[in-house]
Amino acid sequence: MKDIHFRVWHLQEKKMYYRGYQKFLHVLLCEDDHGENEGKGTPARRASYGDCIFLESTGLFDRRQKEIFEGDIVRVGYKDREFEGIVEEIPDTFGAAKVHPLHNILKKNGILGYPENLNLEVLGNEYEQNVSSPKSFIGDQT
Repeated sequence: MKDIHFRVWHLQEKKMYYRGYQKFLHVLLCEDDHGENEGKGTPARRASYGDCIFLESTGLFDRRQKEIFEGDIVRVGYKDREFEGIVEEIPDTFGAAKVHPLHNILKKNGILGYPENLNLEVLGNEYEQNVSSPKSFIGDQT
């Protein structure tokens, strides 16, 4: 079973936090610890649940070893094709059905199953992109 963790978009600050931990009455937002705390992050502030959007890790890393999360805009290279998309909700969180974490992007581009040897690159994310609509950045996602 994969290690499930989240980064968090804080709505009021319009800021992405490296990690977010769900506590009983609040969310603990953490900055990047650069590996000093086993990747758990350095506590930065508390926030209310209503001010946070949790973005789950796919468990995948791009070619530069950047972790890929929901909401990321990724470029996918597969065989002789290249396409871009926004990582949607992670299907099959616990890995029981063996659904690829980028299933929705792959399916939209006619790739089924669990392909290997994907060349992945994180281009940004839909929250921090400086465009009016993230879909305008990569084309129609319908």
